[in-house]
Amino acid sequence: MIFFPYKLKNILFRVTRQLTWPVMLQLVLAQAAITYFLLYMAKEQDLISPPLQFFYYNMVTISTVGYGDFSPITPLGKFIVSAFQIPSGLIIFATFIGKVTELFINIARSNMNGNNDFYHLNEHILLLSWDSHSTEQVVELILGDKKRIKRPILLCVTDDMSNPFPDRDDILFAKLRTFSDKTELNRIAISKAKKIIIDGKSDDETLSIALSVSPYINKEVNITAHFFDKNKAELLKLHCPNIECSIDNSAQIMVRSMQDPGSSRVAEQLLSTLQGATLFSFQVPNIRESITFGELFNQFKNKYEMILIATSPFKNGDNLDLNPDKNTLIKSGSYLFYIANERINQEQIDWD
Repeated sequence: MIFFPYKLKNILFRVTRQLTWPVMLQLVLAQAAITYFLLYMAKEQDLISPPLQFFYYNMVTISTVGYGDFSPITPLGKFIVSAFQIPSGLIIFATFIGKVTELFINIARSNMNGNNDFYHLNEHILLLSWDSHSTEQVVELILGDKKRIKRPILLCVTDDMSNPFPDRDDILFAKLRTFSDKTELNRIAISKAKKIIIDGKSDDETLSIALSVSPYINKEVNITAHFFDKNKAELLKLHCPNIECSIDNSAQIMVRSMQDPGSSRVAEQLLSTLQGATLFSFQVPNIRESITFGELFNQFKNKYEMILIATSPFKNGDNLDLNPDKNTLIKSGSYLFYIANERINQEQIDWD
């Protein structure tokens, strides 16, 4: 007899897992309907009329809350409640609670294991691959941009791992079988992503991921891949010219720090969104006539406390003109790079 509650618990657990939600709903309605009919036969009018009152009474009874404001008054009514309504209601209610608990456990488990579908995402940020040394910093730098558009961030991995950000509601997690599977890429809505960062644990992994996903990416998306080997970056640019390839520059920074002390600090702050002024960019909208770089430089500094430093005809920075001549013409569609304490979008600029 000691093991009876334990066995009953196991039976209820198995039944709960096998029940579907439609069957669960049918059981709830059947229990309520039979109870209503029996109380009607017992002439317990105060318990069943109006129907809303019966719903309230039945829920209070089967959930064992028992306020005591309604109760059967006839002998047959008391027998029906004690012999059928309470036992059947307790079983149904316990099964329902177990089903709801299982649902939330499955949702939490899916979030941790990365099994959720993200077809619904649109204009989100994708982080492809996980690196224990850099990915957390990448996330912090993205979130450090105080005036960024609040896009969902989806971390996608193929490693056998759980969600590395379990307590962060602003970071989603997906575990894929491979980055070359179209079905898996559709699951993370890669064709609707707005920005993509590819940062594998090695240059070969980064190159492989970039080549695998490139056919499914919107050509207007901002996509960047990080490399240590310049040759691998050039190989990717040959096949995917729309991908901006960043190359590790630790050697250059060390030499510049030796030649010009403090250079590494300047470079570090220019690339960080976490403190002080940093580097931003935007595209020049349609303007009535071209403006010289010198005119823009003076206006930006005087009106917006921005320091204009470079221009490029391409979004990925190709053919970059750093510190151009003051008479260089800036046309509609050009990309401008500037230093400011916070992001200033093109809409905030008075181009007239």
